[in-house]
Amino acid sequence: MRIAFALASIALALAGCASPRHAMVANSASITVAPDLPVRATVMQRVSTMICAGNIIAPLPSGADLLSALQNEAAAIGAAGIYKVKYAQTGLLDRCGILPGMEATAIAYRAGE
Repeated sequence: MRIAFALASIALALAGCASPRHAMVANSASITVAPDLPVRATVMQRVSTMICAGNIIAPLPSGADLLSALQNEAAAIGAAGIYKVKYAQTGLLDRCGILPGMEATAIAYRAGE
């Protein structure tokens, strides 16, 4: 009985990790991607996202999907753009469990006056 409960708990936890953190924000496509912090811009905070593959043999998520998810995260906090975008493959037993995945991080900024 305890084993069945433990397995059910693990399955529910993994299913919850696969759900998106934010719904798509309408203006996420207007988020600028810059190589450096623009003049007079104000740093807000670091944004990050992780996308897991659909199954164990599926290819890794594309950079375009990760960039779109980062722009969505930045739009959710009211940023004007992001810079210093970095991509990394997730390790074994990260939030994706045993599935392959990619993580992206960037720094969100607000445009200066």
